[in-house]
Amino acid sequence: MNLTGYSILSVFLAVAIHAVIVGLLLTNWQSEEHFPVTPAEKFYIDASVVKQNPHTVKKENTAKIKRQAQARRQKEKKAAQQRARLAQEALDKQAALDKQKAEEAQRKQAAIEQSRLEQLLEQQRREIAESEQQAADELAEADRARLEQEIALAVIEEQDYRRAVTDDEKAQAYVAQIQREMIQNWSRPPSARNGMQAIVRVRLVPTGEVVSVDVEESSGNDAFDRSVVQAVQKSGRFLVPADSRQFERNFRSFTVLFRPEDLRL
Repeated sequence: MNLTGYSILSVFLAVAIHAVIVGLLLTNWQSEEHFPVTPAEKFYIDASVVKQNPHTVKKENTAKIKRQAQARRQKEKKAAQQRARLAQEALDKQAALDKQKAEEAQRKQAAIEQSRLEQLLEQQRREIAESEQQAADELAEADRARLEQEIALAVIEEQDYRRAVTDDEKAQAYVAQIQREMIQNWSRPPSARNGMQAIVRVRLVPTGEVVSVDVEESSGNDAFDRSVVQAVQKSGRFLVPADSRQFERNFRSFTVLFRPEDLRL
Protein backbone atom coordinates (compact mmCIF):
# COMPACT_ATOMS: atom_id res chain seq x y z
CA MET A 1 0.00 0.00 0.00
CA ASN A 2 2.90 2.33 0.76
CA LEU A 3 4.79 1.32 -2.41
CA THR A 4 1.88 2.27 -4.57
CA GLY A 5 1.56 5.68 -2.98
CA TYR A 6 5.27 6.27 -3.49
CA SER A 7 5.03 5.47 -7.18
CA ILE A 8 2.12 7.87 -7.69
CA LEU A 9 4.07 10.58 -5.93
CA SER A 10 7.09 10.01 -8.17
CA VAL A 11 5.02 10.23 -11.32
CA PHE A 12 3.40 13.42 -10.12
CA LEU A 13 6.75 15.02 -9.36
CA ALA A 14 8.20 14.03 -12.71
CA VAL A 15 5.22 15.53 -14.56
CA ALA A 16 5.52 18.74 -12.58
CA ILE A 17 9.22 19.08 -13.27
CA HIS A 18 8.70 18.58 -16.99
CA ALA A 19 5.92 21.17 -17.02
CA VAL A 20 8.17 23.70 -15.37
CA ILE A 21 11.01 23.01 -17.88
CA VAL A 22 8.62 23.37 -20.84
CA GLY A 23 7.34 26.64 -19.44
CA LEU A 24 10.80 28.03 -19.05
CA LEU A 25 11.76 27.01 -22.56
CA LEU A 26 8.69 28.67 -24.00
CA THR A 27 9.47 31.80 -22.07
CA ASN A 28 13.13 31.93 -23.21
CA TRP A 29 12.19 31.21 -26.83
CA GLN A 30 9.94 34.17 -27.02
CA SER A 31 12.32 36.57 -25.27
CA GLU A 32 15.54 35.38 -27.07
CA GLU A 33 17.33 38.08 -29.03
CA HIS A 34 18.05 37.47 -32.69
CA PHE A 35 21.76 37.52 -33.62
CA PRO A 36 23.06 37.80 -37.20
CA VAL A 37 24.04 34.45 -38.58
CA THR A 38 27.43 34.25 -40.34
CA PRO A 39 27.35 31.92 -43.28
CA ALA A 40 29.72 28.99 -42.93
CA GLU A 41 32.88 29.15 -45.05
CA LYS A 42 33.06 26.48 -47.67
CA PHE A 43 36.21 24.34 -47.92
CA TYR A 44 37.13 22.55 -51.14
CA ILE A 45 39.25 19.39 -51.21
CA ASP A 46 41.01 18.27 -54.40
CA ALA A 47 40.15 14.74 -55.13
CA SER A 48 40.63 12.40 -58.05
CA VAL A 49 39.09 9.14 -58.89
CA VAL A 50 41.53 6.29 -58.53
CA LYS A 51 40.90 3.73 -61.24
CA GLN A 52 43.87 1.42 -60.46
CA ASN A 53 45.26 -0.20 -57.41
CA PRO A 54 48.30 1.84 -56.14
CA HIS A 55 50.19 -1.35 -55.42
CA THR A 56 49.67 -2.52 -59.00
CA VAL A 57 50.73 0.86 -60.35
CA LYS A 58 53.93 0.71 -58.28
CA LYS A 59 54.77 -2.74 -59.61
CA GLU A 60 54.15 -1.59 -63.16
CA ASN A 61 56.34 1.48 -62.65
CA THR A 62 59.12 -0.68 -61.22
CA ALA A 63 58.87 -3.04 -64.18
CA LYS A 64 58.90 -0.07 -66.56
CA ILE A 65 62.03 1.33 -64.90
CA LYS A 66 63.70 -2.08 -65.19
CA ARG A 67 62.79 -2.27 -68.89
CA GLN A 68 64.14 1.20 -69.45
CA ALA A 69 67.37 0.32 -67.61
CA GLN A 70 67.74 -2.90 -69.64
CA ALA A 71 67.12 -1.01 -72.87
CA ARG A 72 69.72 1.57 -71.83
CA ARG A 73 72.25 -1.17 -71.05
CA GLN A 74 71.60 -2.83 -74.40
CA LYS A 75 72.03 0.50 -76.13
CA GLU A 76 75.31 1.11 -74.27
CA LYS A 77 76.46 -2.42 -75.13
CA LYS A 78 75.71 -1.85 -78.82
CA ALA A 79 77.53 1.47 -78.67
CA ALA A 80 80.55 -0.23 -77.03
CA GLN A 81 80.49 -2.95 -79.69
CA GLN A 82 80.32 -0.29 -82.37
CA ARG A 83 83.30 1.54 -80.86
CA ALA A 84 85.24 -1.73 -80.62
CA ARG A 85 84.45 -2.56 -84.25
CA LEU A 86 85.55 0.88 -85.39
CA ALA A 87 88.74 0.59 -83.32
CA GLN A 88 89.47 -2.84 -84.83
CA GLU A 89 88.84 -1.51 -88.31
CA ALA A 90 91.25 1.33 -87.58
CA LEU A 91 93.87 -1.17 -86.36
CA ASP A 92 93.35 -3.37 -89.42
CA LYS A 93 93.64 -0.36 -91.69
CA GLN A 94 96.85 0.75 -89.94
CA ALA A 95 98.25 -2.80 -90.15
CA ALA A 96 97.47 -2.91 -93.88
CA LEU A 97 99.14 0.47 -94.31
CA ASP A 98 102.21 -0.68 -92.35
CA LYS A 99 102.37 -3.85 -94.44
CA GLN A 100 102.12 -1.80 -97.62
CA LYS A 101 104.92 0.47 -96.42
CA ALA A 102 107.07 -2.54 -95.50
CA GLU A 103 106.50 -4.11 -98.92
CA GLU A 104 107.33 -0.81 -100.60
CA ALA A 105 110.53 -0.53 -98.55
CA GLN A 106 111.41 -4.11 -99.47
CA ARG A 107 110.84 -3.37 -103.16
CA LYS A 108 113.04 -0.30 -102.90
CA GLN A 109 115.77 -2.33 -101.15
CA ALA A 110 115.51 -5.00 -103.84
CA ALA A 111 115.80 -2.31 -106.53
CA ILE A 112 118.89 -0.90 -104.79
CA GLU A 113 120.49 -4.35 -104.61
CA GLN A 114 119.61 -5.00 -108.24
CA SER A 115 121.21 -1.70 -109.18
CA ARG A 116 124.34 -2.62 -107.21
CA LEU A 117 124.48 -5.98 -108.96
CA GLU A 118 124.12 -4.36 -112.36
CA GLN A 119 126.89 -1.91 -111.53
CA LEU A 120 129.05 -4.80 -110.40
CA LEU A 121 128.33 -6.68 -113.60
CA GLU A 122 129.20 -3.65 -115.66
CA GLN A 123 132.47 -3.27 -113.78
CA GLN A 124 133.19 -6.96 -114.24
CA ARG A 125 132.52 -6.72 -117.95
CA ARG A 126 134.97 -3.85 -118.23
CA GLU A 127 137.56 -5.72 -116.17
CA ILE A 128 137.06 -8.87 -118.21
CA ALA A 129 137.41 -6.89 -121.42
CA GLU A 130 140.61 -5.31 -120.17
CA SER A 131 141.91 -8.66 -118.97
CA GLU A 132 141.05 -10.23 -122.32
CA GLN A 133 142.94 -7.55 -124.18
CA GLN A 134 145.94 -7.91 -121.92
CA ALA A 135 145.79 -11.70 -122.04
CA ALA A 136 145.65 -11.64 -125.83
CA ASP A 137 149.11 -10.11 -125.80
CA GLU A 138 150.67 -12.13 -122.99
CA LEU A 139 149.06 -15.54 -122.77
CA ALA A 140 149.47 -18.56 -124.97
CA GLU A 141 146.65 -20.07 -127.00
CA ALA A 142 145.73 -22.47 -124.21
CA ASP A 143 145.50 -19.65 -121.69
CA ARG A 144 143.32 -17.63 -124.06
CA ALA A 145 141.00 -20.62 -124.42
CA ARG A 146 140.75 -20.85 -120.63
CA LEU A 147 140.02 -17.13 -120.43
CA GLU A 148 137.28 -17.50 -123.03
CA GLN A 149 135.72 -20.20 -120.88
CA GLU A 150 135.83 -17.90 -117.88
CA ILE A 151 134.18 -15.14 -119.90
CA ALA A 152 131.45 -17.56 -120.99
CA LEU A 153 130.99 -18.53 -117.33
CA ALA A 154 130.76 -14.86 -116.37
CA VAL A 155 128.03 -14.31 -118.97
CA ILE A 156 126.06 -17.25 -117.61
CA GLU A 157 126.50 -15.99 -114.07
CA GLU A 158 125.39 -12.53 -115.16
CA GLN A 159 122.15 -14.06 -116.37
CA ASP A 160 121.86 -15.81 -113.02
CA TYR A 161 122.31 -12.44 -111.31
CA ARG A 162 119.41 -10.99 -113.24
CA ARG A 163 117.19 -13.97 -112.48
CA ALA A 164 118.06 -13.96 -108.75
CA VAL A 165 114.84 -13.43 -106.84
CA THR A 166 114.98 -15.36 -103.59
CA ASP A 167 117.50 -14.82 -100.79
CA ASP A 168 119.31 -18.07 -101.62
CA GLU A 169 119.63 -17.11 -105.26
CA LYS A 170 120.95 -13.68 -104.29
CA ALA A 171 123.42 -15.34 -101.93
CA GLN A 172 124.61 -17.59 -104.75
CA ALA A 173 125.15 -14.51 -106.92
CA TYR A 174 127.45 -13.01 -104.27
CA VAL A 175 129.19 -16.39 -103.87
CA ALA A 176 129.84 -16.53 -107.63
CA GLN A 177 131.39 -13.06 -107.50
CA ILE A 178 133.68 -14.06 -104.60
CA GLN A 179 134.73 -17.14 -106.55
CA ARG A 180 135.63 -15.08 -109.59
CA GLU A 181 137.74 -12.69 -107.55
CA MET A 182 139.59 -15.55 -105.88
CA ILE A 183 140.22 -17.23 -109.23
CA GLN A 184 141.60 -14.00 -110.65
CA ASN A 185 143.87 -13.50 -107.62
CA TRP A 186 145.05 -17.12 -107.34
CA SER A 187 148.49 -17.82 -108.74
CA ARG A 188 148.77 -21.59 -108.79
CA PRO A 189 152.31 -22.73 -107.87
CA PRO A 190 154.27 -24.91 -110.32
CA SER A 191 154.04 -27.76 -107.84
CA ALA A 192 150.23 -27.80 -108.10
CA ARG A 193 148.89 -31.07 -109.43
CA ASN A 194 145.44 -32.39 -110.23
CA GLY A 195 144.01 -34.08 -107.18
CA MET A 196 145.48 -31.59 -104.72
CA GLN A 197 143.02 -29.64 -102.63
CA ALA A 198 143.05 -27.31 -99.67
CA ILE A 199 140.16 -25.96 -97.61
CA VAL A 200 140.46 -22.58 -95.91
CA ARG A 201 138.13 -20.84 -93.46
CA VAL A 202 137.42 -17.19 -94.40
CA ARG A 203 135.95 -14.70 -91.95
CA LEU A 204 134.53 -11.33 -92.99
CA VAL A 205 133.06 -8.25 -91.35
CA PRO A 206 129.77 -6.70 -92.61
CA THR A 207 131.73 -4.33 -94.88
CA GLY A 208 133.10 -7.38 -96.74
CA GLU A 209 136.67 -6.98 -95.53
CA VAL A 210 138.67 -10.15 -94.83
CA VAL A 211 139.66 -10.41 -91.16
CA SER A 212 141.21 -13.89 -91.16
CA VAL A 213 142.11 -16.83 -93.43
CA ASP A 214 142.93 -20.18 -91.82
CA VAL A 215 143.81 -23.49 -93.48
CA GLU A 216 141.37 -26.08 -92.19
CA GLU A 217 142.46 -28.92 -94.48
CA SER A 218 145.98 -28.86 -95.92
CA SER A 219 146.81 -30.09 -99.41
CA GLY A 220 150.06 -31.53 -98.10
CA ASN A 221 152.02 -29.00 -100.16
CA ASP A 222 153.16 -25.88 -98.35
CA ALA A 223 153.46 -23.82 -101.54
CA PHE A 224 149.94 -24.79 -102.56
CA ASP A 225 148.55 -23.88 -99.12
CA ARG A 226 150.32 -20.52 -99.13
CA SER A 227 148.99 -19.71 -102.58
CA VAL A 228 145.36 -20.22 -101.57
CA VAL A 229 145.77 -18.09 -98.44
CA GLN A 230 147.40 -15.35 -100.50
CA ALA A 231 144.58 -15.52 -103.06
CA VAL A 232 142.05 -14.64 -100.33
CA GLN A 233 144.25 -12.03 -98.69
CA LYS A 234 144.97 -10.38 -102.04
CA SER A 235 141.25 -9.89 -102.59
CA GLY A 236 141.12 -8.02 -99.29
CA ARG A 237 137.47 -7.14 -99.54
CA PHE A 238 134.45 -8.79 -101.15
CA LEU A 239 131.02 -7.53 -102.11
CA VAL A 240 128.52 -8.94 -99.59
CA PRO A 241 124.74 -8.46 -99.09
CA ALA A 242 123.62 -5.35 -97.23
CA ASP A 243 121.02 -7.47 -95.43
CA SER A 244 122.60 -8.28 -92.05
CA ARG A 245 120.56 -11.46 -91.62
CA GLN A 246 121.75 -12.85 -94.95
CA PHE A 247 125.32 -11.77 -94.23
CA GLU A 248 125.40 -13.49 -90.84
CA ARG A 249 123.91 -16.65 -92.27
CA ASN A 250 126.13 -17.02 -95.35
CA PHE A 251 129.12 -14.68 -95.31
CA ARG A 252 130.28 -14.04 -91.75
CA SER A 253 132.30 -17.25 -91.90
CA PHE A 254 132.58 -19.75 -94.76
CA THR A 255 134.96 -22.32 -96.21
CA VAL A 256 136.55 -22.35 -99.66
CA LEU A 257 137.79 -25.45 -101.47
CA PHE A 258 140.83 -24.80 -103.71
CA ARG A 259 141.74 -27.34 -106.36
CA PRO A 260 143.87 -26.80 -109.46
CA GLU A 261 140.90 -27.83 -111.62
CA ASP A 262 138.37 -25.38 -110.12
CA LEU A 263 137.42 -23.37 -107.06
CA ARG A 264 134.42 -24.14 -104.87
CA LEU A 265 132.76 -22.44 -101.86
